[in-house]
Amino acid sequence: MTLEQSLKALKEAFTGKSKEAEALAEAHAKVVASNEELSAKVSSLEAEAAKVSDLSKQIEELTAKLSESESLKKAAVTQIESVGKKSAEIAASVGVAPVEINPATEASAPKSNAEIWEAYIGEKDSAKKQAFYNANRGAIMAHLGIK
Repeated sequence: MTLEQSLKALKEAFTGKSKEAEALAEAHAKVVASNEELSAKVSSLEAEAAKVSDLSKQIEELTAKLSESESLKKAAVTQIESVGKKSAEIAASVGVAPVEINPATEASAPKSNAEIWEAYIGEKDSAKKQAFYNANRGAIMAHLGIK
């Protein structure tokens, strides 16, 4: 092999190796870019995981508060029932027959003046009609236009 042939062989070998090095550099650049994208995704997932952790802590706190409020509600219901029984005992001790009041009927929406007038006109029993008039005199007078 002559010196010129040796130089050509070395030149071809170096040219081939430089192409391999360029290909490896491009592959390395792609890997670095992919690594940066994955790092960004990992950091966003870590942020989401932190949010989930915070939300789970809030859920635990709210669950604890809910159970506490349920126990307070049970205690209040028990106290209300005991107050009702106690007041019934007191009423019975003085000779009054206790009457149960239904809060649903007591808290009905207020009637308009016209509705009160219609109820007054519709009443047939004179004693009940007089009592109804006495209880609702202002609304009846307002409906009739009397001040």
